[in-house]
Amino acid sequence: MADASIPLYVVDGIATIWDAQAAATAHCVHDISGLRAGTLPGVVQQNAFLGLPVTLMPEESAHLLKQGAAHLVHLPSRIRPPSREAVAQRTAARIARNHTLAQAAWADEDRRAASAARSAKSAAGAEKRAARARKRAEAARDKALAGGEETGVVEERFQAALRGIDAAPVAVVRERGVPTSENSNLFTVVPATPVVPLEEYDDAEVAEGRGEGSGLGQRAGAGDPTSASSCVRMFPRSVRDRALADTFAALNARGLRMGLGPRFGGEWLVYPGDYLRYHAHFTSQVIVRDEPIRPAELVAWGRLGTGTKKAGLLCCWDDGVRAGKESKDSKDSKDSKEGESEIVFYSLEWANFG
Repeated sequence: MADASIPLYVVDGIATIWDAQAAATAHCVHDISGLRAGTLPGVVQQNAFLGLPVTLMPEESAHLLKQGAAHLVHLPSRIRPPSREAVAQRTAARIARNHTLAQAAWADEDRRAASAARSAKSAAGAEKRAARARKRAEAARDKALAGGEETGVVEERFQAALRGIDAAPVAVVRERGVPTSENSNLFTVVPATPVVPLEEYDDAEVAEGRGEGSGLGQRAGAGDPTSASSCVRMFPRSVRDRALADTFAALNARGLRMGLGPRFGGEWLVYPGDYLRYHAHFTSQVIVRDEPIRPAELVAWGRLGTGTKKAGLLCCWDDGVRAGKESKDSKDSKDSKEGESEIVFYSLEWANFG
């Protein structure tokens, strides 16, 4: 699974991961943590630990796509409710799977019980019981022969009795009922992909869904992409988007992980590892080309970092192009310039920090 392409389901311009193994691959192999959004409305106490789906920032999605580790799966903008036949089919499959799991669990319990019963019997006690059974079989054989029964029939019955004495005890198979929500504590199977399969929609509906906003970072009605490649180009679209994407890739290459940072006044929170294990060390600010930095901004970033117990990280991105000097055919040569950017990082710490 580590080498498989991760499916990113584009929902209203946001890339999501619905498969647990795919989320683990992105998390462990590609250092992309994402943001878990799944909740349990009926069990509010567990909402502190969110689950699937995992939503990705545009920078994370673009990074996975650029690395060839993921591919886009476009969903229709208007998803129809599943039909009664589809609901019945999925319910039957879920019940059958629960029944199979329950039967396997019960069979394992029976094997464990039989093994425990056999272990409880000591070897000496088993041998004594077998010896007494053999004596009873021999006495029955002698009595039958003395009564005039045929020797062959008596001998066959005697050998069958001996085989029964030497045979291992057979585990008792108990009949079980079909597990239901009332008599079983099995968990409900959560689908790893969206509930309604795409096969239920025709090509026109899928194309219509793409036309109403299937690109990364694009909300409904913001464009008309016709292919996955055009959707990928939607981010990065502007110069600042390119700066964000390149800076994210540079930090990711250094083994750092990024999380949402607007809450702390920055682009991202920069973690030295998994954000469930570490606190963020930096609050990043991305500076594009030769943007001027006001002294008040430096003071604000320094104080902000001190107040949140983090250092400021200034990410200066420059592709060598300046405003007013860009040629007319710069848009045609955009792809050739994407690899020419340079990123310099500066840490900003206020006095008496730490």
